[in-house]
Order: sequence, then C-alpha cells, then structure tokens
Amino acid sequence: MKLTIFQIFTIVSLIAFLIYEFWYLPKWMAALSANDPVIRTDIILFVPILVIFIIISLVQFFRKKKS
Repeated sequence: MKLTIFQIFTIVSLIAFLIYEFWYLPKWMAALSANDPVIRTDIILFVPILVIFIIISLVQFFRKKKS
C-alpha cells in the first residue's frame, strides 16, 4: 500500500517530536538550574496538531484500504 504525502509527513513529524521529547528535552532540562521554571508550551502547541494529523492519516489509510 502506497502512503500519501500527508501520511509520510505525519510519520516524520511524529518521529521528530518523539526524538525531541525523549532525547533533546531531558538534556535541555538537566542543563537548567533548579530555580528556572520549565514551561511546556510544546505540549499545548504540537501535541494537538499531531493528534489531528494522526486522525486524518488513519482515516485516509482505512478509506484507501476499504476501496
């Protein structure tokens, strides 16, 4: 089954976010001093967009699989 460009973009975005979340972010937070606040705006901004992209990609996948 051939993936659409949107599905490929969703997969790449998801992988990039996971790398950011589990590799880059812990290193950055460890470099901060104890008094620095950490405000996670990435959760508010990127996670809802990724969820919408994942839903659209799943709908595309199942519609294409059905036909």
